[in-house]
Amino acid sequence: MTYRFPARAMAALLVTLAFSACSQDDVIPFGEEPTRVKLGYTVASSAAQQQLETRFRKGVSADSMSALHKPLTDRPHPAGSAGTQEVVRYLQQTLASYGLDVRTHEYQVLLAKPKTIAITMTAPSRRALSIDEPAIPEDPTSSHQELGGGYVAYSASGTAEGRVVYVNYGLPADYAELAALGVSLKGKIALARYGRSHRAVKTHTAEQAGARALILYSDPGDDGEAKGPAWPKGYWRGQQMLQRGNAKYSWFWHGDPLTPGVGATKDAARLAEASAPTLPKIPVVVVSWGEAQHLMAALGGPNAPERFHGGLRMPYKVGPGPAAVRVEVEMDQGLRPIYDIVASIKGTQTPERSILFGTHHDAWTFGGVDPGTGTTALLEVAKGLGQLVKSGWKPSRTISFAFWDAEEFGLVGSTEYAEALRAQLQEQLIMYVNIDMYMKGRFDPGGVPSLSAFVADVAKDVPEGDTTVFEHWKASEAARQKVADTSTFTPDLEALGSGADFVPFQDHLAVPTMAIEFIGDNGYGYGTYHTNYDSRAYVEQIADPGFTQGVLMAQVLGTMALRMSEAEVLPFHFSHYAAKLLDAVDAASGWSREAGVAMDAAPLRSRAEAVRIAAVALEQDIGVALASGGVPAAARVALNDRLSRMEQTLADDDGAADTKWYRHVFYGWNIYSLYDGQPFPGLAEAFRLKDAARVAHERGRIERALDRMLAELDAARRLLR
Repeated sequence: MTYRFPARAMAALLVTLAFSACSQDDVIPFGEEPTRVKLGYTVASSAAQQQLETRFRKGVSADSMSALHKPLTDRPHPAGSAGTQEVVRYLQQTLASYGLDVRTHEYQVLLAKPKTIAITMTAPSRRALSIDEPAIPEDPTSSHQELGGGYVAYSASGTAEGRVVYVNYGLPADYAELAALGVSLKGKIALARYGRSHRAVKTHTAEQAGARALILYSDPGDDGEAKGPAWPKGYWRGQQMLQRGNAKYSWFWHGDPLTPGVGATKDAARLAEASAPTLPKIPVVVVSWGEAQHLMAALGGPNAPERFHGGLRMPYKVGPGPAAVRVEVEMDQGLRPIYDIVASIKGTQTPERSILFGTHHDAWTFGGVDPGTGTTALLEVAKGLGQLVKSGWKPSRTISFAFWDAEEFGLVGSTEYAEALRAQLQEQLIMYVNIDMYMKGRFDPGGVPSLSAFVADVAKDVPEGDTTVFEHWKASEAARQKVADTSTFTPDLEALGSGADFVPFQDHLAVPTMAIEFIGDNGYGYGTYHTNYDSRAYVEQIADPGFTQGVLMAQVLGTMALRMSEAEVLPFHFSHYAAKLLDAVDAASGWSREAGVAMDAAPLRSRAEAVRIAAVALEQDIGVALASGGVPAAARVALNDRLSRMEQTLADDDGAADTKWYRHVFYGWNIYSLYDGQPFPGLAEAFRLKDAARVAHERGRIERALDRMLAELDAARRLLR
């Protein structure tokens, strides 16, 4: 039997076969340099794009990055301080010198710093516990006169006395184990070690358990000398090094504690501090393990369970007592100005569509690594793109660089910007990329699944040693995941939960979001994290000697900026998103069984499968169009708008009343696992509470979101017909 094809169908088939034969990893000869066909590009535009990206990468300089880094780390600059004003002026002047359009956004937010903090062990002997970090000669700035002792921002003011109970990491499971031992926290002082969850979770759990105050310390078994040499000899945390931070209950909302959902402008309506649910009600203080060991050595009571043991060279007991302590905290808490700096290169073809890269500029002390490395990398990218502009190039879409204030106080600057400009950003923003910091180490990207293929595509074009960033990423992830056969293994983006300025963009605005980092041996918990020693000296000797890792970081970021700006079709792959949705549906079925709350997952699975089928069809149609010369101009803008706004179909304002700031139905924060992402966060919480009505409500939210995504995928595909 002979089959006959219409001429148009036969042409499409031939183009598809040709496109399949020349995959994204194949190369097309172009002059002397081979060129891969890039996601969202035609063969011809891939060649021109490669030349542009290569020019940028060749211009990135370690000497330039070292020079940019130094002024950022000369002086302590926590949000609201005189040091921050100095950094803001430096950023404004530097970015303007690159030829960028620089705007400053000011907000009035609630910030907190200590007036007085005193911690005194009152039994079995009396001893004042220090919150200071001594100067060390190997770290020249550690004697800076503006440095102060350790504190926890937004701690309640007050005085608390009581016997001490050691609560391990201070998580609900730890309190349950203490209860099984007959140990209550009511009227006691909780002593918890850092790790496994945010300090706010530890504070809230202690507060709910009836503790009068919380003392936090960093155990040497987690990030100290039990792991290896401590600074200044090595990477890890030393005996007298403590960890500052904020204890704001950010699972209600991020940003300013008093202006949820709206930008904290001068005239914004504000909650009363006494009724703000994000503010702790008990005093919270922080000490080094060198000081905490005095309390631990004086504890009696039951032996601590094995999993409570850390790296202190002593038996671990849980108490209560006989160790007792008096905690005195008086905070200076009030409205203060913060400053976000946003610098832009205006696009020529669609200037109203933009790509935004962000980091923060505030630091607990010098911010050598956090955020000095990230800030430096972004400045170097801005410098390099500015040089391309001066040579005659201009981006097709607007590229912007944001430097947020008050990140350390709970993502305040980025959140206020996102809330104040929500409608504009949801219309115009194609992608947000966050860079908090980097260190010598492995590539660690995270983000929404639709950007996974894009990150891999960029990483394949950035050289690292004698291979590429992609190959190093693939090898490190295969080793971490213990993958034996790597022939078909492809690394993936990690789910983003919390901990950096991507949160308001992903979870509140629901725009396509990524975070790009290189991280060291202990992830983000490097030895000088949030100490007086997070200095330039630590960067030069440990984190990035010679700023060679910074060069690679800037090359990756700049390539991403150029690739997304110039793409004919935005390189989002929603078939991968659908695979993640299907995995999450399977996980939710397990939650249902564990909680003993029935949920029919079939409607979720059928919708996620429909999304997968539609996404695969759309990607095939886009591939055919690009292989045959490109998407017609009449459809291109509308198609790209639908692709960039697809993420927003997965968000709504129908979440639980106490957490509805988190609008994303699919992505959120698992607060009991530090900063990890949580699929179907509302549904997961409903199962944790064993609330059948809430489970039904959340399932309905997910069903409606998947219906919206399917409709948008179908609408995008119709543009190509």
